[in-house]
Amino acid sequence: MSSRSVWKLTEVAHIDGDRLLVVQGELDIATAPELVAMLERLRSHDHPVVLDLEGVTFMDSTGLTTLMDAWLAAEQNGWAFSVRAASPAVRRVVELAGIEQMLA
Repeated sequence: MSSRSVWKLTEVAHIDGDRLLVVQGELDIATAPELVAMLERLRSHDHPVVLDLEGVTFMDSTGLTTLMDAWLAAEQNGWAFSVRAASPAVRRVVELAGIEQMLA
């Protein structure tokens, strides 16, 4: 039996068009492409997105790049994107990268 945590990406649609994405498990090179595709689809339809990362048990540089790309798209294009909650694993990587403002 694998010790790898289960990856799960849940999209919750609100009637006003907002989307809550709840990420659970490891956000890494194997799983980040699914999140990237979801974020790109939602951004293309101009849906505001709130990302809940409380359930992320591990995040590598690919996961960090995914978050940074979404955050920069929001900063540059006015897309409504934010991170609502971040696990200690996510906070550690973000702090090491020196971009804590992304979680504000």
